[in-house]
Parts: sequence; C-alpha cells; structure tokens
Amino acid sequence: MDKRKFSKIVFIITLITGIVTIMMLGFDFLLPIFLSFKLKRDIKHGSSIGIIGGADGPTTIFISSQSSSHLLTGLFGLLTIAGIIILLTIRKQVK
Repeated sequence: MDKRKFSKIVFIITLITGIVTIMMLGFDFLLPIFLSFKLKRDIKHGSSIGIIGGADGPTTIFISSQSSSHLLTGLFGLLTIAGIIILLTIRKQVK
C-alpha cells in the first residue's frame, strides 16, 4: 500500500478515535461534575433504588446505576495516542 494512502487512513482513524475519546471524557467525567455543581448534589450518591410492586403483591427492588465505561475511554485514548505516534513516524520517514 502506498505510504500516502496509509497515512490518510491512519489520520482518519486517529481523528475519529480522538473525537470519540473527547466525547466519552465529556460524558463520563465532566458532565457529572458540571451537573453536581449546577444542581448542588453529591456525585457519590448517583445510584437510585426504587421499590416496584408494594404491599399488594411481590415486591421487586429495582437498582439502577451507571455502568463503568472507563475502560472504553482508556482504550480509545490509547488508540488515539498510537495513531498520533504512527503519523509522526511516517512524517519523519518521508522527510
């Protein structure tokens, strides 16, 4: 494959993974901090428990919590860094 074509493909993939990383960082870390500051709530109390059913039938406890997506954020971050390193080495080889 031509180095120029390979460089374009790596650039596009790096750009996409960089955008996904920034979006995931925003939703996972910055948005909860902003909302807790705005709503004056504690971040540690993010889970909620509700009782469905009641006294007239079987009671079910519904627990909702946020799934941990820190692994995906780290993976996309590593892919972005690897793409940048590959692009820099290709650029040095061309010169």
